Amino acid sequence: MSARAWYGGLLAGLLPILLLGFLYSTLADRTDFALWALLAAGGWVVVLRTGLQSGWPRGQRIAACALWLALALAGFAVLETKHHEILDLGFRGVFYGAYHPFATAPGTAWILAGVAGLVAGLAFGSGRSRVGPKMRLPS
Repeated sequence: MSARAWYGGLLAGLLPILLLGFLYSTLADRTDFALWALLAAGGWVVVLRTGLQSGWPRGQRIAACALWLALALAGFAVLETKHHEILDLGFRGVFYGAYHPFATAPGTAWILAGVAGLVAGLAFGSGRSRVGPKMRLPS
């Protein structure tokens, strides 16, 4: 397991997840978003560590992490749907100048989840191991 892959993966995954969850928890005054952030961050660490410990190729590690992110963002979209009104009011109250309806729309989180799922599919397809026994067909 390389230190660069471990710390780079932690920084790339944990920082955005925790910032998003804790910021939205503050804006909506709901602990659901903070709990989501902790669960999503914990899952990210487990997926990343499993991939590194198992010796998965880089593409498969990226695919697994992107798939976890897609699932986590789908959960985030459900939370946004549940707390949309209070989240929208909190966002407008704190970041009035930077407010845009897309920031609190559940559809935005669903789109991001779909993009993460697409990245997972593309990364898995490109990260397959090319090393191994080759099967020969009888001639």
